[in-house]
Amino acid sequence: MRVHPRRRLALGTAAAATALFAVLLAVSLAKPKGENVHRSDADCASCHTADRTKLERDAVAARDLLVADVDARCNACHSDEGPSHRTGIPPKGQVPVTLPLSGNGTIACATCHFVHGERNPFGDFVRVDNSRGGLCLTCHQLSELQ
Repeated sequence: MRVHPRRRLALGTAAAATALFAVLLAVSLAKPKGENVHRSDADCASCHTADRTKLERDAVAARDLLVADVDARCNACHSDEGPSHRTGIPPKGQVPVTLPLSGNGTIACATCHFVHGERNPFGDFVRVDNSRGGLCLTCHQLSELQ
């Protein structure tokens, strides 16, 4: 049986629309991976070893009051985010204070990413604009990355 070209286009468009609908439905029905711990009113104990009052009283000390497995907790929801820097390792060189290290001086997810819902002008919650590798080049030489 021969199908007119316009009819073939209509059938293809309908199939594409059906497929798109199925994807959107699956996404909308997908269960969240857990509570959004990045909200300002979230439970601080999800990542910190102190309560909100103590953390807010000394924001600098709050950086060090993290649970031992904080990066594992990040990965529980974000393991599918794509390539990333290894965490839990000491930096090889000087790291600017704008990129906070963990309490034991190692690289953590929060070294490069905002984690409390801060203003996100660069996307992906990165602390430094990473277009053209800017975030990476804050600590690394271009030759290291090639």
